[in-house]
Formats: sequence, structure tokens, C-alpha cells
Amino acid sequence: MSAKLPSPRSEDAGKPARAKAPNRASACPICGKPAAAGYSPFCSSRCADIDLGHWLGGRYAVPGEPLSREPEEED
Repeated sequence: MSAKLPSPRSEDAGKPARAKAPNRASACPICGKPAAAGYSPFCSSRCADIDLGHWLGGRYAVPGEPLSREPEEED
């Protein structure tokens, strides 16, 4: 049995295939150890959880326009 490969999208027709970047070991953004395939870009579930805690704790933020705060109507 052979696995069926997905057909190319019509907008990709005629374009040369992109070469994959060389597989370089990247460093974990938390501790600097080499990244593990199962936790990429982190080296372990511990570092992945630390990063998640940073996001949930508000230490990281995605830049954007400040929200305008309109005064709430009082009843």
C-alpha cells in the first residue's frame, strides 16, 4: 500500500518547490538547552510550562493598538 499524497493547491501550480531549511538544533528560549522534537521550540515540558505561565501571567504581550476605554453608563 502506498500513502496518497495531497495534491498541490492551484495557486502553487507552476511555482518552484521551496527548499527546506537545514535542520539546525535551536536553543530552548527558556534555558538555552537544545530543543527537543516533542516540545519544539522548548527542550522539555517544564520549559514549555514556564513559557505558558509567562503568557498567562501577562509577562508577554502581542503589540497592538491600545484599547479605548469608554465610560460605562450608570443605571
